[in-house]
Amino acid sequence: MKQDFRMTYPLWNMAFILILAVMAVGFTSSFVNVTKTDSSLSIEAQAFEGFVLFAALIAYLVLITIYLIALGSYNRKNPQRKISAFSIRPPEYMEQDEGMTFITRKAVQKVYTFITWSLPFLAVIVMLAPVPKLLIIWGILAIAFGQNLIYYLEMRRQLKGATE
Repeated sequence: MKQDFRMTYPLWNMAFILILAVMAVGFTSSFVNVTKTDSSLSIEAQAFEGFVLFAALIAYLVLITIYLIALGSYNRKNPQRKISAFSIRPPEYMEQDEGMTFITRKAVQKVYTFITWSLPFLAVIVMLAPVPKLLIIWGILAIAFGQNLIYYLEMRRQLKGATE
C-alpha cells in the first residue's frame, strides 16, 4: 500500500505548496513592479527577488514534470484504478472497499476538524492585525499544507495498524 500513488499524493501536494510559498516571496515583494499596457505585460524584479521567483518557477516545472511521469507510471501499472491529473475529486480518497472507505473517512474527518478551526483563526488574525500580504498567503498555504499532512499521517497510521 505504501507504493500506492494515492497514498503518496498528499506528499506531492505538500511539495507543491512549499514551492508556492517560496514563489509568493517573489510575487509579493515590493521590489517587483508589474506594468501592463494594451498589448504587453512586463514584470521587473530586483535581483534577489527575481532569482527566488525564477528558481521557484523552475523547481515547480521540474516537480510537475516528475509528478506527471510518476502518475503516468502508476496509471500504466494500475489500469483498473487510473488517476486523472485534472480530476476535481482528490485522488487520495481510497474507497475500494469498506475498510478503506472507513479509514479514508476517519482521515477526512480529522482534516475537516482542522479546517473548521484554522480558517476562522486565520481570518481573525488577518482582521485584527495589520498582516502583510505575504503572511496572509503563507497562512493560507500553511493551512493547505496542514490538511495534507494530517491526511497523510492519519492514513499512514491507520494502514500501519491494519497491516500489523
